[in-house]
Amino acid sequence: MVYKWPSPKRAHFSENKPKRAQISNNKKKHKKYSSLLFMVHPFGCFLSGILQGKLGKKRCMIIANVPSIVGWALLYSAESSTFLCASTLLMGFSTGFGPGSTSSYVGEISEPRLRGSLSSLGSTATRVGTLLTYVLGSFFGWRTVAMLSAICPIVCICLIVIIPESPVWLVAKGKNDKAEKAMCWLRGWVEPEMVRHEFLELIHYNEVSGTRGSKGHVEKKKGLLAKLAEFKEPSVYRPMKLMMALFFVSNVVSLFHTRPFITKIMTNIYIVDNQNELLVILTALTGLGSIIATVSVHRVGKRVLTFTTLSVNIVMLMSLGVYIIATKDNIIEPLPSVSLTLLSCIYFIGACGISCMPWMLLIEIFPNKSRGIATSMCTALAYIILFSLTKSYLSIEIYLSLEYTMILFGCIGLIGLIYFYFSLPETENKTLLEIEEYFATN
Repeated sequence: MVYKWPSPKRAHFSENKPKRAQISNNKKKHKKYSSLLFMVHPFGCFLSGILQGKLGKKRCMIIANVPSIVGWALLYSAESSTFLCASTLLMGFSTGFGPGSTSSYVGEISEPRLRGSLSSLGSTATRVGTLLTYVLGSFFGWRTVAMLSAICPIVCICLIVIIPESPVWLVAKGKNDKAEKAMCWLRGWVEPEMVRHEFLELIHYNEVSGTRGSKGHVEKKKGLLAKLAEFKEPSVYRPMKLMMALFFVSNVVSLFHTRPFITKIMTNIYIVDNQNELLVILTALTGLGSIIATVSVHRVGKRVLTFTTLSVNIVMLMSLGVYIIATKDNIIEPLPSVSLTLLSCIYFIGACGISCMPWMLLIEIFPNKSRGIATSMCTALAYIILFSLTKSYLSIEIYLSLEYTMILFGCIGLIGLIYFYFSLPETENKTLLEIEEYFATN
């Protein structure tokens, strides 16, 4: 009788098969878990649009922070995947619920000369918060970071309680006295005589925009179907179309949808060492770019800022694609410094304008009577666009390869540049009524 040893290949395969299956299952679970955040975004946005007209912007901003507090608390005390999923769902809902009411509020309380700068503070705060999370994560454990993060929405609620409700919403509800007091508070605790002219313009704006009758009667409450029917009006669907194009192009040319795969991209373009430190640097660059956009938008205008940053990023994306092709064909030697410079420029220049621009325009581009539901729906669609781009990126890269994917993104930016040249108006220093009339008549 001859003893036969098991085949090494078969033994190796049978031994590792459960491990491979386990890894595959873990990847599937990770994908499902990461998708939870995006699944509830649109629902939160849609609900915010419905409640803004009934509860007001201030109450909606307070409500938006409550699920975030509970979500961070669940994450801090998580002992199972159920807690993690519940935490993600709550924070995803909060992230979707908040931007619509916040954008509407900032747009309605701001003077035309400050509206662009104030609207960009949201993007700046997001990037600074991300950078702060990276820094905290390098010193503390994730539970401690979750506990510290819960302080932010608590402080936010305390600050929102202090500020007044939007004067535009108060006038639409017939509360003129409260609206006048709110405007005095927002303009620096001044006397009513100092804001009399602006307040009369506000009443006229409400009458013209259809949220208040010409004789001072409050408009009758509209149902959900009536509000959705307003999307057929040119003053709503024209800016909506522009915003969808702007969100799509800005995500593509600033590589925002590739952030989950940035370490893979860095490895493919020969940036192998110190990737964690470089991620912090790239995040800091985007924060710095957002600050520059906040400071410069009032001086140069939104059109110039959009065209300049979009054009530079188109060149950078094309250059990155050509550089990768040249290194693969052994035309030039791969240099990590060149790759890092191109990638840093894309992140930094994008944050200086084109990636902030959709959020700047969102607060002012829709008419008063539809602003709540329109901004919320636009935010929901923006999250869906980002989710779709993120989900499809790896498939596109596998099909085209990284170099031609970058060139494709540059071509998309070029098409967007042509479209925005003819479609994007200059809204800086324009009143909300002037912007509304532009889209209604052009």
